Amino acid sequence: MPKDKKKKSALAAAASRRLASIGAPQMSPEQLAHALLHAEERGEAQRVPLEDGTWAWAMQDGNGQTRLLKPTPPMLEALDRFEREGHPAH
Repeated sequence: MPKDKKKKSALAAAASRRLASIGAPQMSPEQLAHALLHAEERGEAQRVPLEDGTWAWAMQDGNGQTRLLKPTPPMLEALDRFEREGHPAH
């Protein structure tokens, strides 16, 4: 019986993840980095240092709360490429 509960909770978790993604834009790491770069230019996001020596984008959500988004390695690679191609990354 506990095995069935485990399957149900895994299934429920998968369903929750699927429901959370419905209607959300599906962006590649490069597209997301590019969008956040432009959000920085408009003043809608800013880079803030983190305690571990890295940084994250800080932005307001729909409820006025500040949210942090730490870039992934593919996002950092895209930002580096944008900078090499003449699009300022910061």
